Amino acid sequence: MSPLLPLPLPLASLAWLTGFRRVPDNCVVTVHRFGRFVRALGAGWRWTVPGLDQLGQPVCLIGHHLDIPADEGAHAELYYQILDPARAGANLDRVDALVSDQARDVLATLPTPAVEQFKAEINRRIGGLGLRVIRAALHAA
Repeated sequence: MSPLLPLPLPLASLAWLTGFRRVPDNCVVTVHRFGRFVRALGAGWRWTVPGLDQLGQPVCLIGHHLDIPADEGAHAELYYQILDPARAGANLDRVDALVSDQARDVLATLPTPAVEQFKAEINRRIGGLGLRVIRAALHAA
């Protein structure tokens, strides 16, 4: 019997165990393979392919706050949450920038936005991505 025969089994099990990752509660982590988005890992213990999968930063699903300054007119303050991380997909890594850009576009297009109209328009734009604005406030510049 070869002395190297018992070596592959412990090495294979060690390689398999290195793929386990723990995702905190109320968070998701994006998984990229070869630079492309593959999936979003939910809370709990998850397994990834060691060496192939690269993990992004954990993204909290609740409690996002953005203060959006406007060039002219009112500036906005938004609170939003991620409802469906699977629909947000690759946008999870840059979700704050995405919501901020949409809010700036809405502020620029609405002549004199009311809070309800502002919130409804942003929710219409980002609702397809699994995001929802919970609270919005407009402040005079």
